[in-house]
Amino acid sequence: MPASTLRCPGCGAPAAADAQHCDYCGSALATVTCASCFAPMFKGSRFCSQCGAEATREVLDDAPLKCPRCRAEMQTLLLGTMRARECSECGGLWIAPDTLQKLCNEREAHSGVIGALAARIPNNTTPPDVVRYLPCPQCTTLMNRTNFGKSSGVVIDVCKRDGVWFDRGELQRVIGFVDAGGLTAQRERDREQLADDQRRLATMQAYGGGPISVSRSYNSVVIHGGKSDDSTTDGVDGILLQIAGLFHG
Repeated sequence: MPASTLRCPGCGAPAAADAQHCDYCGSALATVTCASCFAPMFKGSRFCSQCGAEATREVLDDAPLKCPRCRAEMQTLLLGTMRARECSECGGLWIAPDTLQKLCNEREAHSGVIGALAARIPNNTTPPDVVRYLPCPQCTTLMNRTNFGKSSGVVIDVCKRDGVWFDRGELQRVIGFVDAGGLTAQRERDREQLADDQRRLATMQAYGGGPISVSRSYNSVVIHGGKSDDSTTDGVDGILLQIAGLFHG
């Protein structure tokens, strides 16, 4: 392979160092410099092709956390500028709320993240065959199971305060949902539903009710000025609302 030829981090096909897209899988390519030998490499590659240095992981001084799925100790993983915790046994990922929001917003980083994750093979490649509620790795509270974006079909485990757990392959599916415009479509559907709710409440107010306003949360309608307001947008819930475009500040 010529010195000026690199490997696509997504599919492994050869590509010129100045290529902007992979001719085989269509992934966007961006060239960065290896921190060890300064040779060119594609963003998202796990190893430098010249010196072999690992590019996607750094040893960071983080407090140890146990995998909620298999209880193995998780390692810190750097995906570009974003930090996650990875279980080397089952391949699951623990991601903080702000990191998840950043990942959903920065679409130019998606191909690199997918390529980096594709190169990582856990010790146990058998997917979990039992659906159960998992404890948060940080506070140990049982997490809620939530359909990401309400319509993605990817059920993730959410701690309202600390973060989100993705079983192996789920983060890649979420990224695919975002790239396909799933969040944008869901945002539009909820805007339409919100408008319907407001029209119904305006009719209620016209028949003698007090001042009423309405907003739509991730999974419920919240009536302000009435007798019901039991929602919260703190922590992970608030991040998920913003990611899905359903939180109106």
